[in-house]
Amino acid sequence: MAQSTKQALLAALSAAEGGYISGQQLAEALGVSRAAIHKAALALTAQGYALDSAPRRGYRLAGGDPFCAEAVGEYPAPIYLYDTLESSNLTAKQLALAGAPHGTLVLAGQQKAGRGRLGRRFESPAGKGVYCSLLLRPALSAADAQTATIAAAVSVARAVKALCGLELGIKWVNDLYYQGKKVCGILTEAGTDIESGQVEWLVVGIGLNLTTTPADWPEELAPTAGSLFPGGPSPVSRTALAGAIARELLALCPAFDCLDEYRARCFVPGHWVTVCTGSESYAAKALFIDDHGQLVVEREGGRTEALRHGEVSTRPARTE
Repeated sequence: MAQSTKQALLAALSAAEGGYISGQQLAEALGVSRAAIHKAALALTAQGYALDSAPRRGYRLAGGDPFCAEAVGEYPAPIYLYDTLESSNLTAKQLALAGAPHGTLVLAGQQKAGRGRLGRRFESPAGKGVYCSLLLRPALSAADAQTATIAAAVSVARAVKALCGLELGIKWVNDLYYQGKKVCGILTEAGTDIESGQVEWLVVGIGLNLTTTPADWPEELAPTAGSLFPGGPSPVSRTALAGAIARELLALCPAFDCLDEYRARCFVPGHWVTVCTGSESYAAKALFIDDHGQLVVEREGGRTEALRHGEVSTRPARTE
């Protein structure tokens, strides 16, 4: 069976939005035999799609969580899909160094050593989240690389709204929250030309908890971690959501012109926060996000600082 028959059948059934299409109609529309349609349907079922078939009615797509390249949808660059990886970012960086093109997408069903910021472990249980990395080659200075993380956060929020109907909030700079709990983290890594100060490649890693439950995390994460649809089911497959996120981010690249939307979604300004820079930790009032994506804070004593890097956590409200 040609790969294109399977892709064409998937596209036709998806367009029917849950309605039945007869095998004869599909065969005529796709220019193949009914036997080829049947074989393609079996192949899609084996990949995790839920297909219903009924005499005199035909086939319909009933959902499922397929983990295959076809489920990403139309995509302009190579897709690398793995059941298990150490880290999707690690694989994407290796591909970047080997010359993989702009837009290359790496998807993992599970990560054994997923990483977050500051070297923290990102829990990535099998089949329960979106674990992907996108390789970008923008014309961008290393000093402006953080704009890619900002755009990635907006891209996740847009895709989740479109496919899941949920609104996510953003905690500066790279975490997304739903119902008060962290559901997504973003890790951006870069290769730069030291002489020119220009980015040679960016790898944007995204870990989004889709159907994870507290039982899937270490006990210490239970108070802070969440997922979009704990225990499932999800209205969208992991790969379809990953594809939607990647397309949103590619559409924003290289200008990454979405700062106003990022500001509107970010819930940190106006709150007291604890700032951790790696070298120190201190309390401050988050004021606003400036035109460079930096978080401007006011330290106790009245001194203001614009944070390009670091991490913040919100604190209980204080009286002035």
